[in-house]
Amino acid sequence: MAGVLVVLGALAAAIYLAVQSTTAEPSVDTRSYQKGYHAFGDAWLPAGDEDREVDEARCAELWGSFSSEELAGVAKADWVAGCADYVEGKESRFE
Repeated sequence: MAGVLVVLGALAAAIYLAVQSTTAEPSVDTRSYQKGYHAFGDAWLPAGDEDREVDEARCAELWGSFSSEELAGVAKADWVAGCADYVEGKESRFE
């Protein structure tokens, strides 16, 4: 009987962790995101009508135009997310 309770407890814990990992928002490196968000120097951009994938692809291309010194310690995925949010006219997640 005790073995069944241990197995049920472990199963419940595994289900809880699986639900938490799928519903939790992924962590974003604030510094990297903000560098991407301000990649255009806060210039005004008209809101685009492209989908998110296109905006992220363009931002990924823009990433390559910066020097490695400017991007030292910056997470590319978070930088691209910040850049794409700016291109889409969204408010920054951190300001």
